[in-house]
Amino acid sequence: MKILQLLTAIAALALASVGSAAPGHDHSHEETPEWAELFGDASLPIVWQSITASAEKITATVTTQKSEGVADWAETIHLAAHALIDQVELPDIGRKKRLDAALAQAAQLADEVLDAAQHDEIDHLAAAYKRLQSALLLAQSRLPKEITEASPETPRFAKAGEHSDHAH
Repeated sequence: MKILQLLTAIAALALASVGSAAPGHDHSHEETPEWAELFGDASLPIVWQSITASAEKITATVTTQKSEGVADWAETIHLAAHALIDQVELPDIGRKKRLDAALAQAAQLADEVLDAAQHDEIDHLAAAYKRLQSALLLAQSRLPKEITEASPETPRFAKAGEHSDHAH
């Protein structure tokens, strides 16, 4: 008898969770994406250009064996990668999955760069940044040309520490 009660309870929970995801469900209680403050009103080309401008600044700083400013630029890359994952739409589901995987890897590697910069670990920073550059090149190759080849606009930069949620 207890097994039947347990199964009934599990079934009730499953139905309740399915019901809460039904179309027309009020999403107002859901959290705003972490990237929205910086990129909420930005075009996708601005988001991408913020990534490339941040990467250029990191490159210039890493070559001087310093870490000053790198955490902010890495934070920008992290937020921008998530903004692109959430907003870029592609008709080919497989292509979208591959793009999202490259951007997710870039966001994760940007976190490694940020952490190394915050701890002033120059060697780890340089190694993590090399991996991040590869992930960004892969993401760029998978993004639509109208995003990566748009006319230059003013990039946006984050301040590291303003967004503490990096567990993605």
